[in-house]
Amino acid sequence: MVAICQVERNDVENLDKELFYSYIKSNKPVVFENYKSQAIEKWTPEYLLSVIGDRQVDVNMCTFGSMSDIVSMKFSDYFNKTLKNDFPTTDSNGERIKKINKPYLRNFGMLDEFPILKEDVKNNESIFNKDVHNMIVMGSFIGCKDSATNFHKDTGENLVSVIHGKKFIVLIAPSDESNIKSKLSQEIEVQFDSNDFGSPIELHPAFSDCSKIYTTILTEGQSLFIPVGWIHYVHNIDTTISVSCWGKEMIM
Repeated sequence: MVAICQVERNDVENLDKELFYSYIKSNKPVVFENYKSQAIEKWTPEYLLSVIGDRQVDVNMCTFGSMSDIVSMKFSDYFNKTLKNDFPTTDSNGERIKKINKPYLRNFGMLDEFPILKEDVKNNESIFNKDVHNMIVMGSFIGCKDSATNFHKDTGENLVSVIHGKKFIVLIAPSDESNIKSKLSQEIEVQFDSNDFGSPIELHPAFSDCSKIYTTILTEGQSLFIPVGWIHYVHNIDTTISVSCWGKEMIM
């Protein structure tokens, strides 16, 4: 059975660049338990609806599949359905809709389109040293209860901050990537707890050859550093709002 480890946690009150970059250097994920932003207090449903309103957004599944997965709808319609958990649970054939096929507003560019919102999470961007990571990309994610991503990896150092809600996250080091049975990881869901569908991560056949898997639960006011190249899976346990900030080293 594969070894399951909890991601390291750091409760430092004032995260600085030196500490943050020590984790980047060690290529090691970590949860910062107290890295908060003013968005936690400001981003109520009423506030976000008043700022973004009926702007058209592209809602897609997290299969990372074809463009046909994308559905255009008003932000207000998506957000209200998400808050009420009002999306269908079965498809037209009566089959249960998998977590990765549930609607997920991801990589939403609201921070660039609405600078007033970006100001609320500016600490995420400022933790990166722009002399090292000369390209900073920010995106926001709003997921309905029990939506999830496929296993995937990012092309930049990622700091994920939960504004509201709760996420279950699985991480696998690059050294174990070749040991993942990719087809099985897509076909068989990962089970979060006994009330969820799928296979527990420690018994999941897709990861039986991996040496070690890391897991964590990320809640409101916490941030997770995901090193570049680490494979990860994200399950929104509740309706969840989060922000990701990627630091990339681009050749000029």
